[in-house]
Amino acid sequence: MHQKIGYIIQARLGSKRLPAKALLYYGGTTILNYIIKSLVENGVKKELVCVATSTSVIDDVIENYVTQLGYKVIRGDEDNVFRRFQTAAKETGFENMVRLTGDNPLINTNLVAHCVKKHIEAKAKLTSTREVNGTKIKRYVPKGFSVDVINSLELLSVNSADLTAFEAEHVIPYFYNNFEVQLIKDFKIQNTESSIDTLADYVTLFK
Repeated sequence: MHQKIGYIIQARLGSKRLPAKALLYYGGTTILNYIIKSLVENGVKKELVCVATSTSVIDDVIENYVTQLGYKVIRGDEDNVFRRFQTAAKETGFENMVRLTGDNPLINTNLVAHCVKKHIEAKAKLTSTREVNGTKIKRYVPKGFSVDVINSLELLSVNSADLTAFEAEHVIPYFYNNFEVQLIKDFKIQNTESSIDTLADYVTLFK
């Protein structure tokens, strides 16, 4: 996996539908640590992994937990996730960032590596497994396996104060509205959806 790439996992504890879901038990540890271990055990250097959480006091727990695990934590805007990733880009200095989320434990590291390779080869601004049209999202892999690779300079070129609420929360829609995006459509995954938005989603993981 490429040295210019940082792996940023966004996670916070203030979710209204399922609070503290990133720290729920899964695979002998927490969901968040399961994601981290999946990356590191598949060749990602420890110093390239970072968790981006919010400045809310509740997320002190995230910072303490991840720091004890030995990984870097970046803290930024709670609601404007785009701005949080801009903070991550500034503080880490990564030229490109793989965006992952702390409620999707079953990442496919082969897909992540595939997206990174395509992104570097194309010198893309954004490489993604999702296509965004307005507020509609078309997925080329099951929900929960999505990967976005973002060029940090392009991300930092945006005035985050000008974003719509949807663009600020979901990060990648702005790119579709303003830049050419490289879509990954050719990667086959047999798994079904694995994103954890609710308690029912979490229970389904153990069936």
